[in-house]
Amino acid sequence: MASLYRKKRSPHWFIQFTDGDGKRRNKSTGLRTDDPGGTAKARALRAELEAKEFRRDAVPEGGSWDRWVPQYFERHCQSRRTYDRYVSGWTWLALWLQERKLHSPRDITYRNALEYLDWRTSYKKKTGRTVGRNTAILELKCLSMIMGEAVRMGYADANPLASLKLRRDRPPKKPEITDQEVTRIQAALKKEPEWMQVSFSIALHTGCRLRETRIPLDCIDFKERKITFPSPKGGEDRAFSIPMPSALEPLFRRLKAEERRWTLELPFQPSRQWQLFFIRVKMPHLCFHCLRVTYVNRLRRAGVPREAAMRLVNHASELVHKIYQRERVEDVAQFRDAVRFPQQPDGIKP
Repeated sequence: MASLYRKKRSPHWFIQFTDGDGKRRNKSTGLRTDDPGGTAKARALRAELEAKEFRRDAVPEGGSWDRWVPQYFERHCQSRRTYDRYVSGWTWLALWLQERKLHSPRDITYRNALEYLDWRTSYKKKTGRTVGRNTAILELKCLSMIMGEAVRMGYADANPLASLKLRRDRPPKKPEITDQEVTRIQAALKKEPEWMQVSFSIALHTGCRLRETRIPLDCIDFKERKITFPSPKGGEDRAFSIPMPSALEPLFRRLKAEERRWTLELPFQPSRQWQLFFIRVKMPHLCFHCLRVTYVNRLRRAGVPREAAMRLVNHASELVHKIYQRERVEDVAQFRDAVRFPQQPDGIKP
C-alpha cells in the first residue's frame, strides 16, 4: 500500500508506492510538511497511488456489489460479532441499492447518502416500526467503509462518502430501575428462558454489560471471592476483576456444580430479546443497559468514592462515568437549607 513519510533535514513529504511493473518506488512529492494545503495534496496523491495498486485489469461487471462485499467482510472483520453487525447493516444497504438501481460503486454520490437517510428512517418493517436517524447514519458509515475498499480495489475512482459530516440525534437518557420495577421484572422472568434470568441477576449486582454476563466459570474464584471479566467492552486488554457480590455466590456455585463452562449462552440478538421482553411486561421505557445506570447511581448514593465506582464498572473515563449519574430531588433534599442568609429586621415582611 502507498504510504507517506518524512526524511530528516527535508521539508517535503516523501511517498512510497508500487508502480505498474510491480516495483517498489520512493520519491519526493515536492509538497511541504509544514503547509496544510501541501499535506492535503500529499494525502490525495497517496490515495490515488494506492487505488492504482489495488486496481484489477478486469473488473467484473463494474465491481458489482454481491461479487466482492461479502468476501470483504470476511477479510476485514476480526470477530464474529463485528461480522454479524456489518452483515445486518449491509442487508438494508443492499435492498436500497437494488431499489435505486445503483449496481456498482461508481454509481454512488454524496446525494445518495442523504437519500438513504430519508429512505431508511421512513421504511416500515412488518411490525410497522421504523429505525432512528442514528441507526441509518451507522449503516452509511458501513457503506463509506465499503466504498473505501472499492477505491482500493479499483471499482471506483473516489469515495464520496469519506467525510459524511452528518449530525446524529442525541440518544435519550436511559432511566434507573426502581425497586418496584426490579420486583416486577424478577417475577416476570420466571416464565422466560434461563439465560435471561441469569444475565439479569449478574448485571443487577455488578452493573456489567449484557455481553459481559457470559463469564467462564473458571474466571470465578470462590476462594478469593472475585469475578474476572476476560472479554469486556474494549477487548481482552481491558479485562478486569471485581469482588464477588454475596448475592451472586449461590448462583455461581449452582452453575459450577452443574459442570457448566459458562454462566450462560447468549442467543442471536440478545438485546432485541430483552427489548421485546420489556414491551411484553409493559415497561417499554426500560432496556437491559438501564441496569448499569442503576448500579452506578446506587454506588454513588451508597457513598462509594468515584474512583472505586469506576473500577467496579470498568469505566476508564470520568466523563463517561458522569453520563450515567442521575440526580433525583431526594438525593439533594438534605441540602435544602445549606445556604443561609441573615434574618430580615423586625417590621419587614418577608
